[in-house]
Amino acid sequence: MTERIAINADLDFVQGLLKDGAGDLKYCYQCSTCTVACPATPDGSPFPRKEMIHAQWGLKDRLLKSMDAWLCLNCNDCSTHCPRGANPGDVMAVIRSKAVQHFSTPGFIARAANTPSKIWMLFLIPMAIIGAVIFAINAPSGFAFLSGDIVFSRMLPVPVVDAIFIPTFAFAAITAMLGLKRFIAGLKEEHPANGRGQGLIPATVGTLVDILTHKPFRECGTNHSRSNAHMLTMYGFLGLGLTTTLVAIVYYLDKFGFQVDVTPLPFANPIKILGNVSGLLALTGILLVLMRRLSSKEGGVTVSFDMIFILVILLTVLSGFLAQATRVMNLASLAYFIYYAHLVFVFFLLAYAPHTKFAHIFYRTAAMIYHRMSGRSAPQEG
Repeated sequence: MTERIAINADLDFVQGLLKDGAGDLKYCYQCSTCTVACPATPDGSPFPRKEMIHAQWGLKDRLLKSMDAWLCLNCNDCSTHCPRGANPGDVMAVIRSKAVQHFSTPGFIARAANTPSKIWMLFLIPMAIIGAVIFAINAPSGFAFLSGDIVFSRMLPVPVVDAIFIPTFAFAAITAMLGLKRFIAGLKEEHPANGRGQGLIPATVGTLVDILTHKPFRECGTNHSRSNAHMLTMYGFLGLGLTTTLVAIVYYLDKFGFQVDVTPLPFANPIKILGNVSGLLALTGILLVLMRRLSSKEGGVTVSFDMIFILVILLTVLSGFLAQATRVMNLASLAYFIYYAHLVFVFFLLAYAPHTKFAHIFYRTAAMIYHRMSGRSAPQEG
């Protein structure tokens, strides 16, 4: 007698997938062309064919705890070769956004970040906090910073900026760890280790090498050039993060009496050069990503979860350059306003990183490490 298997289908979850950008899912007839075309799929548990059928059947738990949704590079080789136009790459992208919303703690932030009509609420928080601090500091002096040389620290002193953003970073770190804890528990449940995996250190080192070199991305066919845009953006933001750290060090060295350039740094200063070069790399990378998304069908559907993130990155980098340019042009009111907007965008990226598309930095990295530790990345025996 044929064994019966109970399937707990979540039809609301299926409807959510269709609504968020996986509408072509219904065209899939399980031919497995997508899996054959995928350059990243592991031998032992190939994707995205199984994810397609799990999505059709509404197997919510399996999809949300799927390691393979995060091993997917979103190169869309699968969608390009799909004979039915089911666009498996889009389905995998929507599954990842659903996973972030599921594991995010507190969950309302991720849900708001994925809803264009609610995104304003997330922006309202930094706008109110930073705006209130600026008013409280400068109202007694009649906003004297608007006259004289344009120095952004006159409007918002560096220690005050630190007092805002250090707790913001702590909030992001804590919520990221809470979400990752739940996510990793789900990975272990859905993908038990087979005893042939690597240790934590070699798995982590191997993953970091893959990330820094973008080697897996370069195996893609349809969107091979995507790796260049992704690398420009990644290294640009790493450079901007290093620049911010160095500026803070310079500021406090000056306060303790060391002879160093004070902010705003001259354009010939190595830290200023690093910041501008890094900004240009990030700006070029994100513009390439945006152009690919808007002009190429092979780029896949751009769900709101992705587009909001892309636009916020773009506005963050642009506002940084515009603040610098308007300062040089001595447009005081405009320069200070743009700098305020820049801080709001930076707050958004930092505070909500574990709840927006930025979360893929945490979840994909964790999945890649566990992929090696679980033994699924090891060559198949026999």
